[in-house]
Amino acid sequence: MSGPTPETRRQVLGRDGWKCAICGRNIDSYWSGYSIHHRLKRSQGHGYKGLHQAGNLLPLCGSGSDGCHGWVHDQAGQIAYQLGYLVHSWQSPTQTPVYYPRHGWQQLDDDGRRTPTQPPEGMPSYIPDIHHLKGTQS
Repeated sequence: MSGPTPETRRQVLGRDGWKCAICGRNIDSYWSGYSIHHRLKRSQGHGYKGLHQAGNLLPLCGSGSDGCHGWVHDQAGQIAYQLGYLVHSWQSPTQTPVYYPRHGWQQLDDDGRRTPTQPPEGMPSYIPDIHHLKGTQS
């Protein structure tokens, strides 16, 4: 199975300072390592040309079963979609903001950049605890 090129992986890691996009841990020294996470799941991205591009990718600590990567896939449920860590098959990752606890809402592009942006409709600008997201008021 193909994946992001080494250059794209470096772009994504550099964009986020070699830290997990969610918890901020240094991903190169965290016990479980790290993963380059696909916001639009590989299984849903057939035909999407940006599947392995920076706008669809986040560095997360852990694997698909532990760390923040495991949380996104196993425990977060709908919260992961609300925060942009996962996107639905009908959404464009580069048009769907993602929440960084350290930086707020960001728009990712395929050139490996992120730009501050407004939260999606109904979502607060600041979320003190993403693991216990309550309500959708600003």
